[in-house]
Amino acid sequence: MFDINMRLTSMLGLLTIIIIFALVLDYLRVLRRPVRLGLYIAIIGIVCGVGLTLSAVLPENHFFGRVFSQIDTTQKVVAITFDDGPYPPYTDQILDVLKENNVRATFFVVGKNVDRHPELMKRIHDEGHQIGNHTYNHIDLLKADRDMVISEIVKTNKAISSVTGIKPHIVRPPHGFRDPVVLEVMAEQGLKVVEWSVMSRDWTNPGVEVIANRVISKAQNGSVILLHDGDGIANQASRAQTVEATRLIIKQLLAEGYTFVTVDEILAKAEEKNK
Repeated sequence: MFDINMRLTSMLGLLTIIIIFALVLDYLRVLRRPVRLGLYIAIIGIVCGVGLTLSAVLPENHFFGRVFSQIDTTQKVVAITFDDGPYPPYTDQILDVLKENNVRATFFVVGKNVDRHPELMKRIHDEGHQIGNHTYNHIDLLKADRDMVISEIVKTNKAISSVTGIKPHIVRPPHGFRDPVVLEVMAEQGLKVVEWSVMSRDWTNPGVEVIANRVISKAQNGSVILLHDGDGIANQASRAQTVEATRLIIKQLLAEGYTFVTVDEILAKAEEKNK
């Protein structure tokens, strides 16, 4: 776990300076004996930069701080989650599919979309689904300063609370991107960071069968499945394929004996296991 309160961009900037300086020393044939120290320092810097970047974007990486992506369990449970909504008519259609199959899901909503579609936000809540924070404008938090990160989270919580009366206690940063400052802000706001273990890449609209097969083939006990009922704040792309893929995913996984639970329920199972 990485505890230094420093932005990823600052880390990469510092590494870039070190790499350039080391390469200049190597070019000028300084520190070449007994080994090409400048070149080796540059190589190490590049490797560290790649490692830091991967730590910020890989959903199951805990280098910058603890995040949740799945649990190790013998129970056949999975959590199906949806990002970027609410977004009519697709969120409505997904809710219909969930209701038909008596499945509860977790929706990580965008604050601006909540303000646009409060009635749809209310339906998500009223039908018993869990709600998580997905920022207000769906921005890359790695590019935002600390005050902006706080604002994105607080505004979204207020939007959700004004419609549902509840304050979320889970958050998913857009794209899953985070660094020490992002994670620190989430902790200060009392939010657990939830990533995923099964990615469908449904936002590319590769076809209903492709989306469904990606999820079904990778799902296992304790998986957190990532799907999208929305399209950021643009709200232009179709999510019709996700709607139909959701139907197939639920049908197949239920047939295989899986039970669908919310993120809170799967987190509770993880905490029970760690006791």
